[in-house]
Amino acid sequence: MAASYEIELLDRWRLIADCQPVKLRLREQRVLTLLAVHGPVSRRRMAGMLWPETTEMRAADSLRVSLCHIHQQCPGAIRCDDGWVEIDPAVSVDLHTLRHRLQHLLLAPDADSLQEDIFLNTRQLLPDWDEPWLFEEQEALRQLQLRALETASAQLLNLGLQHRAWQLAQSALRLDPMRESAASLCARAESGQGNNASATAGLLQFIGRLKTELGVEPGPELLHTLTQLRGA
Repeated sequence: MAASYEIELLDRWRLIADCQPVKLRLREQRVLTLLAVHGPVSRRRMAGMLWPETTEMRAADSLRVSLCHIHQQCPGAIRCDDGWVEIDPAVSVDLHTLRHRLQHLLLAPDADSLQEDIFLNTRQLLPDWDEPWLFEEQEALRQLQLRALETASAQLLNLGLQHRAWQLAQSALRLDPMRESAASLCARAESGQGNNASATAGLLQFIGRLKTELGVEPGPELLHTLTQLRGA
């Protein structure tokens, strides 16, 4: 019977086979990561993406060796067919699970789903990896998390669940400390818990950081929130 595989790409790289960690060299980790992130890829394109600094022949040979190692150390984890390579559909990838849940909750949120801890999952896609073919997906995940956090926070505010709304807005600010929309939500949620003075002071401090660190003035949404807080 084939092993049950899990690939973890959030915060750090891990491969699990039947609940046991599998050690792979970095070159094999890169192959599996590229497939997990980009889906099925032709061997030629994959070799060029992974080894752009070498000749086409050497890149193809490096890929061939890596694929052989993967087949030997984790048989059944990948499929190779007609010049294409892909992760076996049965392999679980934590990135896919998180992305699917966030997209689903954005499309069909409800009061119960907004309480799920998945919104507090701000782990990033291999943040210590510096790979050109990974940059776009790293940023795409961060933006999806930010949209989900802010959407959920705003809806929780409308439901009167101020503390939970504040938690999610804070999570968004951890992902992007200069995000004005998240700062606005955070201040509104804090004010809704009866801490209007603290919320106002925090928002003024945030506006000060925008000016001193970025040299920009606050946008209309932030100024509107500040006006509301001062009038409360």
